[in-house]
Amino acid sequence: MKRREAGFTLLEILIVISLLGVLLTLIGGAIVGANRAVAKADRYSTRLDEVRSAQEFLRHAVSQALPLGATPDGGSAPVLFQGDSQAMSFYAPLPSHLGGGLYRHRLEWHDHRLQLTLAQLQGQGLQAFGEPQVLVHDVRDLHLSYSGLNAEGQPSGWLDSWPWPGRLPKAVRIDASLGGPVPWPLERINLKLDLSSQAGGQ
Repeated sequence: MKRREAGFTLLEILIVISLLGVLLTLIGGAIVGANRAVAKADRYSTRLDEVRSAQEFLRHAVSQALPLGATPDGGSAPVLFQGDSQAMSFYAPLPSHLGGGLYRHRLEWHDHRLQLTLAQLQGQGLQAFGEPQVLVHDVRDLHLSYSGLNAEGQPSGWLDSWPWPGRLPKAVRIDASLGGPVPWPLERINLKLDLSSQAGGQ
Protein backbone atom coordinates (compact mmCIF):
# COMPACT_ATOMS: atom_id res chain seq x y z
CA MET A 1 0.00 0.00 0.00
CA LYS A 2 1.09 3.55 -0.76
CA ARG A 3 1.47 5.88 2.19
CA ARG A 4 -0.55 9.09 1.92
CA GLU A 5 1.79 12.00 1.27
CA ALA A 6 1.84 14.64 4.05
CA GLY A 7 0.17 17.97 3.25
CA PHE A 8 -3.18 19.76 3.02
CA THR A 9 -5.92 19.16 0.56
CA LEU A 10 -7.30 22.00 -1.56
CA LEU A 11 -10.50 21.95 0.47
CA GLU A 12 -8.59 22.38 3.73
CA ILE A 13 -6.62 25.30 2.29
CA LEU A 14 -9.84 27.00 1.11
CA ILE A 15 -11.38 26.60 4.55
CA VAL A 16 -8.33 28.12 6.23
CA ILE A 17 -8.32 31.05 3.79
CA SER A 18 -12.02 31.64 4.43
CA LEU A 19 -11.49 31.61 8.20
CA LEU A 20 -8.58 34.02 7.89
CA GLY A 21 -10.77 36.35 5.78
CA VAL A 22 -13.51 36.32 8.41
CA LEU A 23 -10.95 36.93 11.17
CA LEU A 24 -9.36 39.84 9.30
CA THR A 25 -12.82 41.33 8.67
CA LEU A 26 -13.64 41.14 12.38
CA ILE A 27 -10.30 42.66 13.36
CA GLY A 28 -10.70 45.45 10.79
CA GLY A 29 -14.20 46.23 12.05
CA ALA A 30 -12.96 46.36 15.63
CA ILE A 31 -10.16 48.76 14.67
CA VAL A 32 -12.54 51.04 12.76
CA GLY A 33 -14.97 50.98 15.68
CA ALA A 34 -12.21 51.80 18.14
CA ASN A 35 -11.02 54.70 15.98
CA ARG A 36 -14.55 56.07 15.77
CA ALA A 37 -14.97 55.79 19.54
CA VAL A 38 -11.70 57.65 20.13
CA ALA A 39 -12.68 60.38 17.67
CA LYS A 40 -16.10 60.71 19.31
CA ALA A 41 -14.50 60.94 22.75
CA ASP A 42 -12.12 63.62 21.47
CA ARG A 43 -15.01 65.66 20.03
CA TYR A 44 -16.95 65.32 23.27
CA SER A 45 -13.94 66.40 25.32
CA THR A 46 -13.28 69.39 23.05
CA ARG A 47 -16.93 70.44 23.22
CA LEU A 48 -17.02 70.05 26.98
CA ASP A 49 -13.90 72.22 27.33
CA GLU A 50 -15.47 74.86 25.06
CA VAL A 51 -18.66 75.05 27.13
CA ARG A 52 -16.83 75.07 30.46
CA SER A 53 -14.40 77.77 29.30
CA ALA A 54 -17.25 79.96 28.02
CA GLN A 55 -19.19 79.63 31.26
CA GLU A 56 -16.13 80.33 33.37
CA PHE A 57 -15.27 83.44 31.35
CA LEU A 58 -18.84 84.77 31.47
CA ARG A 59 -19.10 84.09 35.19
CA HIS A 60 -15.97 86.13 35.80
CA ALA A 61 -16.83 88.95 33.38
CA VAL A 62 -20.49 89.47 34.34
CA SER A 63 -19.81 89.27 38.07
CA GLN A 64 -17.19 92.03 37.65
CA ALA A 65 -19.55 94.44 35.83
CA LEU A 66 -18.90 98.05 36.89
CA PRO A 67 -21.07 101.21 36.95
CA LEU A 68 -19.10 102.69 34.07
CA GLY A 69 -20.18 103.47 30.58
CA ALA A 70 -19.83 105.52 27.44
CA THR A 71 -22.16 108.40 26.68
CA PRO A 72 -24.11 107.76 23.47
CA ASP A 73 -24.01 110.41 20.78
CA GLY A 74 -26.43 113.12 21.81
CA GLY A 75 -27.09 111.40 25.13
CA SER A 76 -26.77 113.03 28.50
CA ALA A 77 -26.28 109.95 30.68
CA PRO A 78 -23.89 107.03 30.17
CA VAL A 79 -25.34 103.62 29.43
CA LEU A 80 -24.08 101.20 32.08
CA PHE A 81 -25.92 98.03 31.12
CA GLN A 82 -28.11 96.91 28.24
CA GLY A 83 -29.75 93.55 27.91
CA ASP A 84 -32.47 91.69 26.05
CA SER A 85 -33.20 88.01 25.59
CA GLN A 86 -30.40 87.41 23.07
CA ALA A 87 -27.76 90.07 23.69
CA MET A 88 -26.32 92.15 26.51
CA SER A 89 -23.65 94.81 26.96
CA PHE A 90 -21.81 95.80 30.12
CA TYR A 91 -18.48 97.21 31.26
CA ALA A 92 -15.95 95.10 33.09
CA PRO A 93 -12.18 94.61 33.33
CA LEU A 94 -10.44 91.93 31.34
CA PRO A 95 -8.39 89.42 33.35
CA SER A 96 -4.73 90.36 33.58
CA HIS A 97 -3.65 87.29 31.58
CA LEU A 98 -5.76 88.64 28.68
CA GLY A 99 -4.20 92.08 28.85
CA GLY A 100 -6.28 93.84 31.50
CA GLY A 101 -8.03 97.19 31.01
CA LEU A 102 -11.69 98.26 31.05
CA TYR A 103 -13.84 97.11 28.16
CA ARG A 104 -17.42 97.06 27.03
CA HIS A 105 -18.37 93.42 26.67
CA ARG A 106 -21.13 92.67 24.18
CA LEU A 107 -22.43 89.12 24.28
CA GLU A 108 -24.82 88.07 21.54
CA TRP A 109 -26.23 85.10 19.67
CA HIS A 110 -25.27 85.48 16.02
CA ASP A 111 -25.31 82.96 13.19
CA HIS A 112 -25.74 80.03 15.62
CA ARG A 113 -22.74 81.13 17.65
CA LEU A 114 -22.37 82.70 21.06
CA GLN A 115 -19.87 85.47 20.48
CA LEU A 116 -18.23 88.31 22.36
CA THR A 117 -17.25 91.71 21.00
CA LEU A 118 -14.95 93.96 23.01
CA ALA A 119 -14.46 97.73 22.86
CA GLN A 120 -12.01 99.54 25.13
CA LEU A 121 -13.41 102.29 27.31
CA GLN A 122 -11.39 105.47 26.87
CA GLY A 123 -12.78 108.40 28.80
CA GLN A 124 -16.42 108.61 27.73
CA GLY A 125 -15.76 106.96 24.37
CA LEU A 126 -15.12 103.49 23.00
CA GLN A 127 -12.31 102.13 20.85
CA ALA A 128 -13.00 98.95 18.89
CA PHE A 129 -10.80 96.08 20.03
CA GLY A 130 -10.23 93.17 17.67
CA GLU A 131 -12.74 90.96 15.92
CA PRO A 132 -15.72 89.24 17.59
CA GLN A 133 -14.60 86.12 19.45
CA VAL A 134 -16.67 82.95 19.27
CA LEU A 135 -17.21 81.49 22.74
CA VAL A 136 -19.41 78.54 21.73
CA HIS A 137 -20.27 77.08 18.32
CA ASP A 138 -23.53 75.41 17.25
CA VAL A 139 -25.83 77.31 19.61
CA ARG A 140 -29.43 76.50 18.68
CA ASP A 141 -31.02 79.11 20.97
CA LEU A 142 -30.05 81.63 23.64
CA HIS A 143 -32.17 83.16 26.37
CA LEU A 144 -30.87 85.85 28.72
CA SER A 145 -32.82 87.20 31.66
CA TYR A 146 -32.16 89.76 34.37
CA SER A 147 -33.17 90.34 37.96
CA GLY A 148 -32.90 93.39 40.20
CA LEU A 149 -35.06 96.13 41.66
CA ASN A 150 -37.64 98.14 39.76
CA ALA A 151 -38.01 101.92 39.86
CA GLU A 152 -39.95 101.64 43.14
CA GLY A 153 -37.23 99.61 44.78
CA GLN A 154 -39.19 96.34 44.64
CA PRO A 155 -37.80 93.04 43.30
CA SER A 156 -38.34 92.92 39.57
CA GLY A 157 -38.37 89.15 39.17
CA TRP A 158 -36.72 87.72 36.07
CA LEU A 159 -37.09 89.99 33.03
CA ASP A 160 -36.42 89.19 29.38
CA SER A 161 -34.94 92.67 28.97
CA TRP A 162 -33.34 95.12 31.39
CA PRO A 163 -35.28 98.42 31.15
CA TRP A 164 -32.93 100.59 33.24
CA PRO A 165 -29.69 101.19 31.28
CA GLY A 166 -28.46 103.69 33.89
CA ARG A 167 -27.92 101.03 36.56
CA LEU A 168 -26.88 97.44 36.98
CA PRO A 169 -29.08 94.40 37.65
CA LYS A 170 -28.42 92.19 40.64
CA ALA A 171 -28.14 88.97 38.66
CA VAL A 172 -28.04 87.63 35.11
CA ARG A 173 -29.26 84.23 33.98
CA ILE A 174 -27.85 82.61 30.82
CA ASP A 175 -29.67 79.67 29.25
CA ALA A 176 -28.75 78.13 25.92
CA SER A 177 -29.66 75.16 23.77
CA LEU A 178 -26.65 73.56 22.10
CA GLY A 179 -26.23 71.08 19.31
CA GLY A 180 -24.40 67.88 20.21
CA PRO A 181 -24.22 65.75 23.34
CA VAL A 182 -22.90 68.40 25.75
CA PRO A 183 -25.64 70.51 27.39
CA TRP A 184 -25.36 74.09 28.61
CA PRO A 185 -26.07 74.07 32.36
CA LEU A 186 -28.35 76.97 33.30
CA GLU A 187 -25.99 79.66 34.58
CA ARG A 188 -26.99 82.28 37.15
CA ILE A 189 -24.41 84.99 37.82
CA ASN A 190 -24.67 87.44 40.72
CA LEU A 191 -22.99 90.80 40.22
CA LYS A 192 -20.44 91.46 42.95
CA LEU A 193 -21.03 95.23 42.86
CA ASP A 194 -24.70 95.57 43.73
CA LEU A 195 -25.98 99.06 42.89
CA SER A 196 -29.51 97.93 42.14
CA SER A 197 -30.66 99.57 45.37
CA GLN A 198 -30.31 102.90 43.56
CA ALA A 199 -33.74 102.32 42.15
CA GLY A 200 -34.18 105.85 40.95
CA GLY A 201 -31.64 105.39 38.15
CA GLN A 202 -33.02 104.99 34.65
